[in-house]
This record gives sequence, C-alpha cells and structure tokens, in this order.
Amino acid sequence: MPVTCYRCKAEVTGGCRCSDGITLIHGDCLEVMPELPHSSASLVVTDPMYGISMPGVSHNHMDGNGTRRLDFFPGDTLDQAMGLALAACDPRWRCYDLEASFYVWCGHSQFGPLISLFAEAGYSTRFLVWAKKCPAPAPPGSGWPSGAELCVFAYPKTGRTWTHRGKDTPKSNVLHSDSYRHGQPGKVDHPTQKPLRVIEPLIVASSRISDCVIDPFVGSGTTLVAAKNLGRRAIGIEKEEKYCEIAASRLRQGVMFGIDTESP
Repeated sequence: MPVTCYRCKAEVTGGCRCSDGITLIHGDCLEVMPELPHSSASLVVTDPMYGISMPGVSHNHMDGNGTRRLDFFPGDTLDQAMGLALAACDPRWRCYDLEASFYVWCGHSQFGPLISLFAEAGYSTRFLVWAKKCPAPAPPGSGWPSGAELCVFAYPKTGRTWTHRGKDTPKSNVLHSDSYRHGQPGKVDHPTQKPLRVIEPLIVASSRISDCVIDPFVGSGTTLVAAKNLGRRAIGIEKEEKYCEIAASRLRQGVMFGIDTESP
C-alpha cells in the first residue's frame, strides 16, 4: 500500500506537496519506515509510549490542584512499549542517515535498554532531563510525584551535526519547562503533550536549516511544530488518526518564531 501524507494526500515516495516541508503519515511506524527513502532523516526526535499506563486510574494532585488521568494509551504495557521503542529507534533502519543523531524521551525502565541498543550499534550516548515546574501527581502507591523525564541522546562517533560553538554551548543537560495541564493555552487533547521548550533546543543543537527530522511517534505533533518553527523539514508517523488530526491542526497555525514563544 502506498504511503501518503495525511495532510496533502500525496504519495511520500513521489514527494510530499506540503509547502512547509512537514510530512505527516497516518500508520504504524514499523510498517511505514521501510517505505521511506533511504537516509531521509538527519535527526530523530521522538517520544514513544513509556509503558506506565494504569488502566482506569486517575489521581488527585497532593495540593488539590487538579486530577491526573493515568490511563494514557491503549496497550501501553511495559513489554509492548519497550519492544516498540527499541524497534523503531534502531539506527539500522535505512531511512535514518548514517550520521543522524537520536533524542528519545523514555520511561525509566526503557532508559537502560535504549542505551544498550545505541552502544551496540557503535553510538556514543548521553542523557538529558526535563525538569517540570509543576510535577504530575504521584501514581498511587509510589510516593514520588513525576517531576522529571529522561531523554537518551545518541550520536555517531564521527560525523554528527552539532551546531553550538564556544559561548553558545548549552550550560546544562537539564531543560526546565512546565508540563501541560487542562485548560492551559496550547493544550490539546493528548495526555502526554511535550512543550516546545523541551523539543526545540534539541533540533537547534543537532540539525541545520532544511535538514529533515523524523518522529516515529508523533502524538500531539510537538516535534513537527518545532521543526516547522525552526525551518527544518520533517516526517512524522502516528498510528492513531485522532492524534494525526490534532497534529495537522497545530501545523495549520502560523509559525511561532523563537524557542520561548510557547507559554504552557
């Protein structure tokens, strides 16, 4: 079956017709990626399921400021989430350029296996942390609110893109930003929406204007919006059509210039 762009309906192999260079594909990433042109991606930025859903469970914030639904996605079991993340982020996919870097947001149980995956493929690895200004409520019985998320940064030992030099070099691997809560400006109907402030710096650091960014797990579409804002091309894949529509709707909005334009 031909792979088509959800937005312009053109076959991807023949060239997406979206004027902003952002291709959105509705489908399973493991089925779509073999159909993409070789070396499509200069950078991979993605946020797969973490395998932490608790079906039917919600929990109130300890200070009474809101309720957190913990039933995030159907089938979000640890085994399924782990297998899917490792399969989609394997750097041996032909659509990933040999010099592409990877930023993979992940749950704590996925962190070690992802590090091992990239190390076995000959990549160097580091990690980043998103420190949340307003942590989500603690899952029942855990005791600790979720005030941070982990990101594996993997890059080839030679040939990687790194745009920062001298005084422009990042001062820390910790990114500070609020997490989205119901009713905030920019919040969409997605349970784990990432803010632009934790995605745009990654794209700035590890790609150049007109490079192509791939996100195999589009979700709310933040990676695609960030790429559009920063003048990059992008390919995003999303299995759930309702999230494709959310991402497409966000892309129809105008470009918001600058990393600090979003105020979650």
